[in-house]
Amino acid sequence: MDQQVQTNQQMTFGDARRIIIETIMHLRSGEMNATTGMAIAANMKVLNDSVQTEINATKLALATEGRAHNFGKVVSMGQLYIGSAAD
Repeated sequence: MDQQVQTNQQMTFGDARRIIIETIMHLRSGEMNATTGMAIAANMKVLNDSVQTEINATKLALATEGRAHNFGKVVSMGQLYIGSAAD
């Protein structure tokens, strides 16, 4: 029987790491099929890539002390709009 992640709660990076470990344990015990495990791994990679992008932008802003035309200000990180204002 496949495990399902509770999506109706606020998740921290600790929760994300716990899901990764639980996925490995469920795969090893046979409680989860490989397709579900691969889907979870793919989603965790997307989350990790997104966080790494924000970290890199913050590092650039700090390293340039604002000289890079204010690129990647350390304010409003994680609040970038996905669509245009017309959407």
